[in-house]
Amino acid sequence: MAMTTSTLPSSAEEGSTRTKDSLLRDIGAALVRRWNWFENFERRTSAALVVLILSYCIWFISQSGRLYYGYSDPPYDLSVFNQGLWLISHGHGLFVTIMGRSLFGDHSSFILLLFAPFYSWFPEPMGLLALQTLLLAGAAVPIYLLARKHLQSARMAVFIAAAYLLNPLIQQGNLDQFHPESFMVPIIAWAIYFAIEDRMVLLFVMCELALLVKEDAAVLVIPLALWVMWRRNFKVGARIAGLALVWLALVTRVIIPDFLGASSFYSGRLPFGGWSGSFHTLFRTPGAFFTYLLSQGRTFFAWQMIAPTGAVALLAPEFALIGAGVILENMVSVDPYQHMIIFQYTMVIAPIMAIATVWAIRRQASQRRRWMLVSVVVLSALWTCTVWGYAPFSNNKTVQYVPPASPQLAAINQMERMIPPSAVVSAYYPLSTHLDQRTNIYVWPNPFYASNWGLENNPGAYLPVSRRVEYLFLQDVLSDPHEIGVFNSIKKKFTIIKSSNGFTLYKRK
Repeated sequence: MAMTTSTLPSSAEEGSTRTKDSLLRDIGAALVRRWNWFENFERRTSAALVVLILSYCIWFISQSGRLYYGYSDPPYDLSVFNQGLWLISHGHGLFVTIMGRSLFGDHSSFILLLFAPFYSWFPEPMGLLALQTLLLAGAAVPIYLLARKHLQSARMAVFIAAAYLLNPLIQQGNLDQFHPESFMVPIIAWAIYFAIEDRMVLLFVMCELALLVKEDAAVLVIPLALWVMWRRNFKVGARIAGLALVWLALVTRVIIPDFLGASSFYSGRLPFGGWSGSFHTLFRTPGAFFTYLLSQGRTFFAWQMIAPTGAVALLAPEFALIGAGVILENMVSVDPYQHMIIFQYTMVIAPIMAIATVWAIRRQASQRRRWMLVSVVVLSALWTCTVWGYAPFSNNKTVQYVPPASPQLAAINQMERMIPPSAVVSAYYPLSTHLDQRTNIYVWPNPFYASNWGLENNPGAYLPVSRRVEYLFLQDVLSDPHEIGVFNSIKKKFTIIKSSNGFTLYKRK
């Protein structure tokens, strides 16, 4: 019977096997540790982004509340949109008595119709101010996601998102009442994100939403569509550009005139007599046109557009040019407010420049150069925020407001509660936004003396609705001669209900 030979490993072979197993275990443990460290690092950077956004929201919501409840926030635009949303949500139509025009005769902000159902969750002006802050802060998310992916550095992404939140363009606009332009800021940020990531369906949705924010959104959508035609999908880009052009023509030529009963209320903001005069001057006497562009602080305004990124955004002109139309539109306007960063007109430039900055840094071959540019961006953001922003460390401080415990504020609030919800009221300018959730509210001296009302072609007119005004809520001391004359002509028709701390509530006899 044949004997079988054993195949058990020798001692040397057994030691070699143990060494291999041990090495594999060590490598596996190292990979697990590395993966755990990476996951923890990703969590830390994501947590840092959340902390930045929450800090921004807490600070600016609190500052907005101080201005609103302290009667220091200039309330006209806030009152327009708050009354408009209240009218829509209560089925009262679209005519906003604060300004004497249809809500959509002023601007084609149809996105407010989509938002109106949610207005009932926080139906007051402070809710709109909080919403505006959340919208502006939310644009940091697509900026962070793009930077993290294309710079392959979560730390760089956090720094660039922080630089965006420090941008004085959004901070100034954040404290300028409430405006639908705040919807545009995250919408355009996500639109560019989806364009870069080649997610065409979501890009199309974002562009449609952008066009619903305001009639001049086409100035942003068309350049983005051209980029999509060039870099991603020609057909999709062409469709978006065509949609924007058709919508712009429809809104400016048909929809707004139909709501307004006249041509666009803001067409007179072009220099040299309008479109034809501007083009005639540009091509016939370009020197006069460019001299105009260099006047009234417009060059400083242009510098303020690029300074928060340290001009790094200009290294990626294909994205920076998406915002060029908005900058040019504001520089050309004869309205001085449009080339001042303290208003809402340029908020949307901030996310565009932030994304252009990401693309400029992405083009750098070495990490050293990338970190150098990130450092420039962060330092520029800190400097411009200090000089022009409204962060806790900024040179600017919020507008003075009435302290919550002051007797004057208590007296004002008490008198406001004495006015019935359905009463027709004419109120002193800063008080109107606290009384605008009604069908008829007028900013004094309207409707007794037309001022900044309707098409503004009848200043000083006595409006027929004056006979329906039941309450006046005014300062005791009127400074404007016209207002004094108006009050003296009607005071016999009203009796004093309460007077305290410089304010008086009157009721029609």
